[in-house]
Formats: sequence, structure tokens, C-alpha cells
Amino acid sequence: MADMIEAKSLRSGQTIFGPNKEILLVLENTFNKTAMRQGIVKTKVKNLRTGAIVWIEFTGDKLEQVIIDKKKMTFLYKDGANYVFMDQQDYSQIEIPEKQLEWEKNFITEDSEVTIISYQSEILGVNLPELVPIEVEFAEEAVQGNTANMARKRARLVSGYELDVPQFIRTGDKIVISTIDGSYRERYNK
Repeated sequence: MADMIEAKSLRSGQTIFGPNKEILLVLENTFNKTAMRQGIVKTKVKNLRTGAIVWIEFTGDKLEQVIIDKKKMTFLYKDGANYVFMDQQDYSQIEIPEKQLEWEKNFITEDSEVTIISYQSEILGVNLPELVPIEVEFAEEAVQGNTANMARKRARLVSGYELDVPQFIRTGDKIVISTIDGSYRERYNK
């Protein structure tokens, strides 16, 4: 039997089964107790199957913890509507449907290292590093004299993702991108 945990003891990063057996990742929680009532735990969670983020309230509940498997893998190639990843230890390969990687696919390029998250044999998703270096496939020309207020221009990455970058970024440059919000961070220096 899996470990049980009291709702008031939940911490960010833990995974639990929700009321309908969905797998939930705890993002944040608060515990409120008044004199006449039982304590209420308001918990912000992410459903690892659907990606939905919601608030759930628990009152003195004991919740079942979920043991999530994490495995480092390398992206090899895209095969139709699937992304193919390889385990560097045993060279086994898995395919993940593109629809399961709606946000992550913007930052995955050949040889990208990712962490595959699964429960039993069900693949729940992919964790990316917070910052990733990626090549600029196309960048608009800088507008001469446009230097007021950190002027920006549009650029497209090799993954197809488009974002605003500083004027000095050119086609072929490698830049560092935040996988959390998709924003430019800095020019890649290596």
C-alpha cells in the first residue's frame, strides 16, 4: 500500500492521488484553521495527465502519495506525430505523442536532454531544464535608430517557436530561452 499523508502536511513538489484518482503535483498550499472549524488546506495542484492547474480544498483528509518515476532521456527525432526519445543507459527508445508535448516541443531540439515522468508504465510528460540553449533559425533585421526602451524584434527558433529578442540577435545565433515562460534570457556563450 502506498504511503498516506495528511493534507496539512503537503509540500510543493509532492505528488498525490486526487479525489477522482487523478495524479496531482502539489504546486503550493495554505493551511487555515479557525477556532470553531476544522482546518482547511487550500492546495494549488497540476493534473499531470491533463496539465490543468486548479485549487482544491481538503479538510483533515489523508491522501495517498504517488511514486513518480523520472528517467533522463535524449531526444532523437520526430517521427510523424510522435517525438522519439532514447535512454542513454540501455539505448531503449520511447515515443511520446506530439499532443502531449504542446508547450515542451517549442524547446526540444536534436540531442536535447529531458526528464521523462511516468507512473507505472504511463508516460505523464517531459520535464525540461529551466533554461535551454537553442539556435535562431530566422531573425528580422534590426531597425536602424530604434534604440529606445530596449528595442525588440521577432525571431523564430529551429523548433518553430517565435519570440521577441534584442536587436543584436541574428539568424544562426544561439540564445538561452526560459522553458517556463518562453522568454529570451541571454546570448549563449560556449
